[in-house]
Amino acid sequence: MEISLLTPSLEKQWDDLIANFPGATLAHDFRWRDVVERTYHHTPYYLTALQDGMLCGILPLFLIRSKLFGRFLTAAPYIGDGGLLANDSETAGNLVAAAQKVAAREMAEYIEIRGRERIGHGLQLKEKYCTYSLNLDPDPEVVWDRLEQRARTAVRKAMKCDLAVEWGSHLLSDFVDIESRLMRDLGTPCHGELYYRNILEEFTGRAEICMVRYRERFIGGGLIVAFKKTIVWHAGGCLRAYRDMAGTNLLTWEIICHGCQGGATSLDFGRSQWGAGTALFKRQWGARPAPLFYEYHLARGKRMPDIDPNNPKFRVPIAIWQRLPMFIANTVGPLIIRNIP
Repeated sequence: MEISLLTPSLEKQWDDLIANFPGATLAHDFRWRDVVERTYHHTPYYLTALQDGMLCGILPLFLIRSKLFGRFLTAAPYIGDGGLLANDSETAGNLVAAAQKVAAREMAEYIEIRGRERIGHGLQLKEKYCTYSLNLDPDPEVVWDRLEQRARTAVRKAMKCDLAVEWGSHLLSDFVDIESRLMRDLGTPCHGELYYRNILEEFTGRAEICMVRYRERFIGGGLIVAFKKTIVWHAGGCLRAYRDMAGTNLLTWEIICHGCQGGATSLDFGRSQWGAGTALFKRQWGARPAPLFYEYHLARGKRMPDIDPNNPKFRVPIAIWQRLPMFIANTVGPLIIRNIP
């Protein structure tokens, strides 16, 4: 078996592998590599495993040189999962060993691999997160009938509040304004407009923006990306000040209908912590959880990282961020989130 970095001659085989591999996600797509490189200039280390000239495993890693958390390698930056794919355990082990060599050469403090299947091979495991997926149908009414009553009630309430929905990439600046306010209120730095513009450009025809309007003002929005037969809800929500209008529920239903009518078979709601409020919201739509396995190789003497907003040591920085004026949050946020993939 030959383990090497991805070359242009293998890109067709890479595409074929993720097209036919059930565990492949948006993060395995070359376009995601280009989004991350174009926006934040992180260095990709896309490892490939070849057996008799045929690709049998991949591991897309990025070297992050973080001013906040040191040097480390991670799979699926800025996405909940998208790690190692391999036809068998031996291939997986060889890819892990190759990644460890890269980490040693780059003096990385750890390797983080986010996936939907256990890898093992001596990696330390964190089982903190899950991802929620909703099965879709060509007929949105079939999905509607499967929703919990409270979800249907909330959608009807939003419609009675005279909320309107608008689609289009021309709404990018409006979406970024909403998303930055949402993240500021959560105490989390937000990506800048460049990041979302790069997603729209790299995934032209597959990435779209949906906005919710109340009278003359946008109060919410979402950015979705199609990957194979799945619609990935990558970012978005509605402003807290308009929560009583159930705008997030209307936004969710519009995205569901859009996916159904576009031929998608599932909606990926994205990562949540087990039992978190976001997880409860996703369950009312009939979405089902699947565990995510975050596995780590640690340099000698290093502890497993915990770069998570619920970590008590971030309580004070989060409280400060929630009080920042928007112009400061929008200016500083992209500089910080570059270091927190």
